Amino acid sequence: LTLPNSSCIYPTGLGIRPRIDFRSALIAYAASDPQTYMPYVQNIRTFVYFYEEVNIKPQDGFATCENNIKSPDDLDLVCKFYPLDLGVCVKENNYGYDRSQPCVILKINNVYGWLPDIKNSSMTSNPLVRCHGQNPQDLENFGTVRYFPNVTIDGVTYGYFSNLYFPYLVQVAYRSPLVAVQFENPKRHVLLMVRCELHNLQRPGAPVDFELLVD
Repeated sequence: LTLPNSSCIYPTGLGIRPRIDFRSALIAYAASDPQTYMPYVQNIRTFVYFYEEVNIKPQDGFATCENNIKSPDDLDLVCKFYPLDLGVCVKENNYGYDRSQPCVILKINNVYGWLPDIKNSSMTSNPLVRCHGQNPQDLENFGTVRYFPNVTIDGVTYGYFSNLYFPYLVQVAYRSPLVAVQFENPKRHVLLMVRCELHNLQRPGAPVDFELLVD
């Protein structure tokens, strides 16, 4: 594979799951009613299955990626991403939807040849992500927000996408790294306007906005 000049390539920003209707960014359900939350759970399960089906393949043909080191460092070989890295946001927990602690799954949209243009490599070599309210009053209704995987820098916790997974060059069995965001105790019966943005990039691309309503 030949690596293109990534200095001219801009990221398209973040993608999100669940997304059961691409005309709407609303996630609304009642934790006591499986009929309202199982479509979201199933949407995430289907998405994560594409990772699970790759991970059961023999390690031959994949790089070993541990402790922020890729071996061998070959563009043709990709890292596996394991859903266990998403912490408590796993199918065994219904991604938190049945206990009013919903998770969303974020990914950086695939752009051929893009490499993270890290803004401050002394802070971390990885793209970071953090979610906040679209409006100032939203923050007080968020409760605790957790990220998996995560890193704490100067007292602030972020999710992070390992740079070992980039660039995307249409490699066989390529899967983007993921970050799970869990809203641990969002205020019930209140519509939360959420924005998740990339950090530590010179050109972070578009944020992802969505609404969350837990009844």
